[in-house]
Amino acid sequence: MLNRLSILIFLLALAYFVMGKLALFLAIPPGYATAIWPAAGVALAALLIKGYRLWPGVLLGSFLVNIGSLPDTSEPLAAMASGLVVPFIIASGAALQAVFGAWLVRRYIGLNITLDSVREVLRFIIFACGIACTVAASIGTATLVIAGLLPIENFVFNWLTWWVGDGLGVMTFTVLMLVCFGEPRDIWRSRRRILPLIMGGVSVVVVTLYIFGSRWELSRQQAEFRQYSEQVFSRAQAIINAHIENLYALGAFFEVSSDVTVLEFDAFVDGFLKRNTGFQAMAWVQHVREDKRQLVESQMSAEQGLPVVFTRRSDEQGLVPQLSHDEYAVIRYIEPLAQNVTAVGYDINSNALVRQALSRALTSDEPATTGPLPLVQGRSNDLGLVVYLPASVRGLARGEGALLGYVAAVFRIQDLMGLLLSPDSLRHISASVSAQEGSTFYASSKEPLGQALFSESAILDFADSKWTFKLDADQQYLAGGRSMVPWGMLAGGMLFTGLLGMTFLVLTGQKYSSEAARKELKAMLARLQDTQEHLVESEKMASLGGLVAGFAHELNTPLGIAITAESTLQRDLAKLSAAMGGATTPRALTDMLGRMQEASRIVLANAQRAGALIMSFKQVSVDQATSETRTINLHDYLADVLLHLAPNYRRSGHQVLLDCPPDISIRTVPGGISQVVINLLANSLIHAFTSDQKGHISLSVRQSSSGVVIRFSDDGIGIPEQDQKKIFEPFYTTRRSAGGTGLGLHIVYNTIIRQLQGRISVSSQPDQGTTFEISLPLTINDAEYQDSSPMAA
Repeated sequence: MLNRLSILIFLLALAYFVMGKLALFLAIPPGYATAIWPAAGVALAALLIKGYRLWPGVLLGSFLVNIGSLPDTSEPLAAMASGLVVPFIIASGAALQAVFGAWLVRRYIGLNITLDSVREVLRFIIFACGIACTVAASIGTATLVIAGLLPIENFVFNWLTWWVGDGLGVMTFTVLMLVCFGEPRDIWRSRRRILPLIMGGVSVVVVTLYIFGSRWELSRQQAEFRQYSEQVFSRAQAIINAHIENLYALGAFFEVSSDVTVLEFDAFVDGFLKRNTGFQAMAWVQHVREDKRQLVESQMSAEQGLPVVFTRRSDEQGLVPQLSHDEYAVIRYIEPLAQNVTAVGYDINSNALVRQALSRALTSDEPATTGPLPLVQGRSNDLGLVVYLPASVRGLARGEGALLGYVAAVFRIQDLMGLLLSPDSLRHISASVSAQEGSTFYASSKEPLGQALFSESAILDFADSKWTFKLDADQQYLAGGRSMVPWGMLAGGMLFTGLLGMTFLVLTGQKYSSEAARKELKAMLARLQDTQEHLVESEKMASLGGLVAGFAHELNTPLGIAITAESTLQRDLAKLSAAMGGATTPRALTDMLGRMQEASRIVLANAQRAGALIMSFKQVSVDQATSETRTINLHDYLADVLLHLAPNYRRSGHQVLLDCPPDISIRTVPGGISQVVINLLANSLIHAFTSDQKGHISLSVRQSSSGVVIRFSDDGIGIPEQDQKKIFEPFYTTRRSAGGTGLGLHIVYNTIIRQLQGRISVSSQPDQGTTFEISLPLTINDAEYQDSSPMAA
């Protein structure tokens, strides 16, 4: 079963392969580099997001892109392996570039990539798009040159195109990948609306301009090649025509002269040979009948100064005496003689190709060529061409002995083509010449042409033959005439894309920062408003508490006097009743005394109750002068408080649970904490549960970063929402008929805020209980505590 890493590597390889194949459609011939390489950006983003361990996916994807097609299994293993070396090296460069780029980004930008400042974006462009992208361009281009797939002349242009294509791919697609999958998610997600449209749109425009510019440049070079080819073809035809015209002149010379000697022939053709270097030789081929053979042989022997006989080429390609025939066509004169002496006396009628050419020439009275054939006067592997033009006695009709012979021009194919297609004029152009039937008899280069980018051809006339001249241009020709305008457009586009991307990255990053700051300020404002409301509420409660305490203080003395006086009056009435207890006391007096005693008891009971209520009011002031701060173990202290309160809640059948870690110690006012717990417990016992309900009360304590949080919860009937905002106000109670005073929770609130320097909040749902949450500091501020004490005022 594949693990997650293997799946990620496979997906990266697939993404690299698909993006690479799509990008190759934008490649400019010969197709080794393209204007933008999105796969480079995808590879870098994958390693930045998921780590270096995904590098095999880059290697595999790049290898599949560059391998082109599956290797031919019929080839030898060594040949198959050599065909895989170049794609593997290029793929290794791509993987190394992704790893190196990820390292540079993490080294100079950091692990948390946000690109929200000019500094970060500039470093990303320099290190990720610039420096890192030189790796694959250098390794790939050098490999192609070493393998012979790229001319050295194209190294710089191909390297620059490769580098800019990778850089543009990284600049665009790495950012787009980070927008979709980058961390932190919030800042990258905030860029999804505008950044992909901007970066993608600009990249499309830049690549489109580069493609159109490159196509225009390619069309310009092709037009130049076509024009140059036409010039080459015109020059070649002019040279051919000049040589044929010389042949016409030589034929006319023999037609107007009754008897041409060897010296006259030499003098006449010497100028032709010097001015027209394409000639291998010029010859006079005399038409001889069988009855004139011996005479002509003797004349030729006298001219050459050595015995001359008519010859032919045997099957073994050697020259042997010619057999007896009715007619002969023998070479009598030839210049230059020194290199062609063996051709003197050769009967050209002995060669079938020559006989055909002679027949065509005699029929048309125009020059006729033999086509490629071995030269008699040359080496065995020398191929030549011979053009024949008939010369006849003027004024005689054909067939009446008018034919004198033929003037011939001998060409060595290699030398002739070197003149027609000069290597200096080809300039990295491959030339070939083929006969009318399609066979190629000349090629300027022995090495096969790789990929012909441009090709032009023309049909030229050579005597009575038509030759197809073909010119092919490869990458070397491009290197010689390439304009840097398209690459300049691409480089400028990359710079523009980088600057625009940097601008929008910074703007969107700053927008996100401002939004985050706005949200933080809004949250801070909400906290300040909450604190303000809390302070206002605290001051209101404190003012109410002070007011209640003031009233209690003022009422305490007269109530005390009234209670004392009423107590004295009740005792005196009791004594009077006892003294008048005799039978002689009038009944009316006795009844009046009884009513006075009953009234006195009622007045005393209510005065005592009022005194108790006043004493309760005085607790609202939370007299801190009577309590001192000290450090306590909160678990032990709360356990002691609950232990003393156990009889109160156990009688009613309720359960109280304490959940407090044993290691929490705080410096506070212990009496205040016990007062809070007592009042909260009493509030729950009175208000939270119905008469037949056995409830659960929990007291849980947790330590926070700034102090401790105490949660006092019950599972009772809850507090209505409209009452939750009033429960801390003095005298607010829902059980006044049951003796509630409405001061219990008000005392809790005042004690926590003013004495314990904490905060309290309440949350409740009907029939789901109530929770009081109390936040207390670990250490009370003694100076603030003294300042808030009523005694300090």
